[in-house]
Amino acid sequence: MKVALDTNVLACAEGVNGAEKRDIVLELLRNLPQEAAVIPVQVLGELYNVLVRKAGRPPVEARDAL
Repeated sequence: MKVALDTNVLACAEGVNGAEKRDIVLELLRNLPQEAAVIPVQVLGELYNVLVRKAGRPPVEARDAL
């Protein structure tokens, strides 16, 4: 079974919503088999926008996070 990762999950993994949520999400992602996870292309674009607009990261740093 494949699991599509949502923008909110990836934003939390980047620490956008605080360290506590980041740690929880990172632990969940570590336990997810790599071959089971997929990231839709649209999610990458949305994540970039969240990192730049909401989190205030420089565009280069947001790009590197992708």
